[in-house]
Amino acid sequence: MALSITYHHPAPLNDYYGEGPSSASQFYSKNCASEGYCSESEACLCENFAENYCVYQYLGFPKQSFIDGEHWPPIFKPKNVRSVKEMKPRNDDVFVCTYPKCGTTWIQHICAQLMTKNYEPEGGNDLYLITVPELSITSPMIDRMGAEYADQLNSPRLLKTHFTWNNLPKSSKAKYIYCVRNPKDCLTSYYFHNQNFKIYNYEFGTFDNFFEWFMSDKIAFGNYYWHLLSWLPHINDENVLFLRYEDMWADLRTAVKKIGHFLGGKAAEIVDDNKQLERVVNESKIDSMKKDQSRWFPADNLRGKPFIRKGGSRDWKNYFSKEQSDRMDKEWQMQVAGTVAENWWKAEMSWEEIEPDDGIQDDFYSSGPFTNAPDIAFTAEELDLIRECSQSIGISSCRKHLPSISEESGIGSYDDKYLKPW
Repeated sequence: MALSITYHHPAPLNDYYGEGPSSASQFYSKNCASEGYCSESEACLCENFAENYCVYQYLGFPKQSFIDGEHWPPIFKPKNVRSVKEMKPRNDDVFVCTYPKCGTTWIQHICAQLMTKNYEPEGGNDLYLITVPELSITSPMIDRMGAEYADQLNSPRLLKTHFTWNNLPKSSKAKYIYCVRNPKDCLTSYYFHNQNFKIYNYEFGTFDNFFEWFMSDKIAFGNYYWHLLSWLPHINDENVLFLRYEDMWADLRTAVKKIGHFLGGKAAEIVDDNKQLERVVNESKIDSMKKDQSRWFPADNLRGKPFIRKGGSRDWKNYFSKEQSDRMDKEWQMQVAGTVAENWWKAEMSWEEIEPDDGIQDDFYSSGPFTNAPDIAFTAEELDLIRECSQSIGISSCRKHLPSISEESGIGSYDDKYLKPW
């Protein structure tokens, strides 16, 4: 079956997208330390939306939300996150699945070119498309938008998510593309992402603070390692294409061909035609994607810096201290010991520059998922228990004591008329 997207605007994105308060002054403020809710060194800005949900910000750290024991960006709505976990995939769905800053937009862009003849919605100059970026229509983020919105999209759907495997809507017929990136470059890119996006209120946040937040499992979208480990058992599933960001960077042409053959149908025909393949490859190079950044996110959601910043590998070396590098090396080795991942990124993560092992890429795509690996597949219940046990005492106790705020007060409540994607 040929995969192609027919554009259909269901209920306007404005009905689903929301914008959280962009500055501390718009919060209902409470110094939790003075009330005994958090430690003396932690002051929180809190909002109470009931339903096991709060938006919070520790001083010096990014603003985010806490939904059912999981960390999310501050504008995510509980009903949308919960609804997508229960969503029933269609047989021809294509899911682009990553941890943040691991090639999500890159793969969406490649897939969109392979799945539609005209990767540009009609009426591209109208106000609607100025406030809502093109890729959000072509490939919406389902954990942000919710199942109600996704259900209105025509098939085949190209859907973006940062869910772990455990939270993901699953089907043996749908297709899933999962891409991973070395944690040092992922963290570095995610730091600049948080600085740039207004919703995080982190314009002047420090790299050191962000590093600690990432390492202590408190960052929006959760623990990097849990995310990776939840996917590793499915590396060779028939309906899963597992990619590494660094391999795509080294050989984009091969990556595009792998994606096209995985999608099948018209997408496979495109990548088997050298002329069409070159067009997709050229349009998918980072320098090309930097030219029209409004396609990815509207400029007024950002703090004047481009959404696509740099790309590539080893940029982390410009920001990590030697101590931070060693800490992450130790954490990485502990988390992935016994899995195929323990042999990844030795050159990319080394403090000293070393020659990459050219054989790793071929071994990765041809070998099985594990090398004498233990069973690391968690059930949803087990992962929930791990998550619950790891939550910070400060956040948990703060959430229990949040002030009750009525909708009539106008304090700490979201407008149900959504405005923007971020």
